[in-house]
Amino acid sequence: MAIPMTTLRSSVDPQLLLNDEEVEDEDDEHTTIQEIINTIGFGKYQIRLTLMLGCAWAVDAMEMMLLSIIGPVLLCEWNLSSYQEAFITTVVFLGVGIGAPAWGWVADVYGRKLGLIISSFWTFFYGLLCAASPSYFWVVFTRTLTGFGISGAAQAVTIYSELLPVKSRARSVVFLSSFWSIGASFEVILALIVMPTLGWRYLVAFSSLPCLAFCFMYKIIPESPRYLLITGQPARAISTLRHIARVNKRPCSNKSLTTPDKESRGRIWDLVKPPFTKTTLYLWMIWFCCATLYYGIVLMTPVLYLVDRCGIVDKSVHCLCKPLLRDDYRDIVVTTIAEFPGMLFAFVIIEKLGRKKSLCLQFSLSAVFLLILITCGSRMTKTVLIFCIRGLISGAFQVAYVYTPEIYPTNVRAVGLGLCSSWARVGAMITPFLAQVMLPVSDILALCIYTFIAIVGAIFAILLPVETKGRPMQ
Repeated sequence: MAIPMTTLRSSVDPQLLLNDEEVEDEDDEHTTIQEIINTIGFGKYQIRLTLMLGCAWAVDAMEMMLLSIIGPVLLCEWNLSSYQEAFITTVVFLGVGIGAPAWGWVADVYGRKLGLIISSFWTFFYGLLCAASPSYFWVVFTRTLTGFGISGAAQAVTIYSELLPVKSRARSVVFLSSFWSIGASFEVILALIVMPTLGWRYLVAFSSLPCLAFCFMYKIIPESPRYLLITGQPARAISTLRHIARVNKRPCSNKSLTTPDKESRGRIWDLVKPPFTKTTLYLWMIWFCCATLYYGIVLMTPVLYLVDRCGIVDKSVHCLCKPLLRDDYRDIVVTTIAEFPGMLFAFVIIEKLGRKKSLCLQFSLSAVFLLILITCGSRMTKTVLIFCIRGLISGAFQVAYVYTPEIYPTNVRAVGLGLCSSWARVGAMITPFLAQVMLPVSDILALCIYTFIAIVGAIFAILLPVETKGRPMQ
């Protein structure tokens, strides 16, 4: 039976809503949820949603950017080895890697909204505890649990992408990434203010507070209508769609919807079965390359400047144990701001070239700039090259965030995104030992490895079986 939008009476065929196919019935004319969202269009509601979910992205960016700042400080204050410094970063990504599929499962089974809010409070709680850590062990322990919470921020993209019309979905998700860049830039500026006077503990505490503030947005963050439909709650789904239409001042279709039967949700093995087998494996490699390169360039930036100050001959740990100076913070801010032009570049090419070619181009250009970075020694030129590399890799990461929710159906979308994020964190766990341990000893070898990873990412991007440009979400 069909459920008219005006009366909310019956039940629905799963293939209509989740596969976005038009079906004509003898008595009723049906529509799909994607068609309704396309008709409502991008308007005031989506702008408001961008600001709300952008806050989640920004506060988690602050927690991640914190890693490149407190590492060098603890190295000196607690007389750590370079391996211990790198391990602090690695355990954060270990927590993220474990948490990403866990929060994805929560989002698919209990709702995107609930997973996002609980993960934000988790990040705040353990981030604040880290500020009171009395020893290296407790820093490692609390940062691991903080990383577990950070991984839930990816569900902001799941909610966002499921409420966007097809024409504006790709560029809107890319634009959402600007809030990550804002959060990362704000963290460096906050460190510049707090570190010289109050120290790292206050910086860690202040960085966790925005996560708590985001939790108070619980009532105004919507649940995904697609999730509501697949869990047998069509009335709530239709109510949400009507509210979006009212805010955007657009008509909402009165055609009949069909309510999907309740399907199994959040099953990981569905991602590696046909027709997703090849796509899933390629995406895991792409996310691995994105994270290894992105966090590598974030972590290597202060290390490169510290190595320069030490000179070419003496590269010992004691030499590297120097506090970041104002010039270092300034250069970190400059290279962090590179994410904005990187986002703009991705914004321009993603609809012109498509997702696959955009990813391939950005990986390829990153490989070229990394090769040039091997031959360059001046501080200014290094800053320019790091600026370009970070912008390109940041853009590639955002294209991956666009492609992944588009390729998976609603019943496994969140867990699919979560698993991709987990593979990204495998790369992020490895990269501290390249950027913080190997780089001071042999910058050429470390940069050659990063160049190879960029080339691998370009190859897997172009090999993706499906181009999702202009394709309705399933």
